[in-house]
Amino acid sequence: MNDAQGIVDRLKTSTNSSTNTNLAKILKVGGSTIRTWVVRDSVPIDKCMEISNQYNKSIEWILTGNDEQGSTNQSNNKIDREEFKNALMEGLFTATQLRAIKIEDGGKIGDIADILMTELQEKHPVLFNEKQSKAS
Repeated sequence: MNDAQGIVDRLKTSTNSSTNTNLAKILKVGGSTIRTWVVRDSVPIDKCMEISNQYNKSIEWILTGNDEQGSTNQSNNKIDREEFKNALMEGLFTATQLRAIKIEDGGKIGDIADILMTELQEKHPVLFNEKQSKAS
């Protein structure tokens, strides 16, 4: 079983969906989209976070199966904003190295990460731990 199939199975478990069609309706995607994710071995993180938040399930469990399946306290779902940004920047850097994306001259990975984080927070309720910065 590839990672995407495991994630889809955990999304179905989380939503009490018995079929890909039922899960697709809950996620508001086309009927064949779920199968496409499995074939491509890629499930959009925003859909995983959506189910995690809506059904009060651990994002770690949805993504890896390594955490408890049961309901999780929302405070346990919080991630550190700076760690998330660093991981996002690493992904952007890797994507530029693989030529999967191109950043125009003068573009900075940190600025792009800030824009993506803002967009994510506006469209999907992401919970971040609020740490006091060392400059404060």
